[in-house]
Amino acid sequence: MNNVTAVILTLNEAPNMERCINSLRWCDEIVVLDSGSQDETKAEALRLGARFYVHQQIPPFKIDQQRNWAMDNGDITSEWVLFLDADETVDEILQSEIIQRCNDSKSDSYNAYELTPRYLFWGKWLKRTQGYPNWHARLLKSNEVRFTGGVWEHFDANARIGRIEIPYDHYANSKGFSDWLQRHDRYSTWDAEKVVAFLESGSTDTLETSRKLKLRVLAARLWPLRPFARFVQMYFARLGFLEGWRAFVFCHLYFFYECMTVVKIIELKRKRAGLPL
Repeated sequence: MNNVTAVILTLNEAPNMERCINSLRWCDEIVVLDSGSQDETKAEALRLGARFYVHQQIPPFKIDQQRNWAMDNGDITSEWVLFLDADETVDEILQSEIIQRCNDSKSDSYNAYELTPRYLFWGKWLKRTQGYPNWHARLLKSNEVRFTGGVWEHFDANARIGRIEIPYDHYANSKGFSDWLQRHDRYSTWDAEKVVAFLESGSTDTLETSRKLKLRVLAARLWPLRPFARFVQMYFARLGFLEGWRAFVFCHLYFFYECMTVVKIIELKRKRAGLPL
């Protein structure tokens, strides 16, 4: 027993299940929490020995609520919970480090850990483009810490946060462009709603997050510039252009994502002013 349960959030992730679950065989249990898949996600998860649950939220989907639901309803008995997405994997080096941290009495000063991914896009690690290390809330004591922040999830105020520098792998385009577009359509809708709420109220509470709050406030105030700012940040400021043509394509994807957000902000503002689209 390694004192760790893995939780994987899924929605139509059948192609990714085997790679992800096989990288988590060292965990005491593997729990898959699904959001209403229409493919073979459930069959694959059960075939690979995971426990399977379904919880469909009323839109918009919020990652923090889904993760908290898993801890409250997933019959988890281990002290620590590791959250991984289906398009992510843990190698043996990170596995050993997590086990050590979760079972070392000297690590009691922390009850939550942030991990950092290696973003792999068409076989290329976009280390500069994605600003490695890029910290994400992934490992916590389930009886002490919860998530907050909506789509931009992070640990709540009870967390005493450490960091594990060994990266996990994130296969950023594992299901192709159509899936990427569908997901980022949802993200941009949620993002636009938060920006408009902030512009109308002036309250940072409407952004529903403290993660990178100053940057998100600036992005909300300067929202028409977001596509250009994102591309310049990723491709030039982070020296993403040194990572070749894949980085160029990847940066354009996020330019497009920000364009979707800008269009939706304009639409929301027009609707609230009683103007036609």
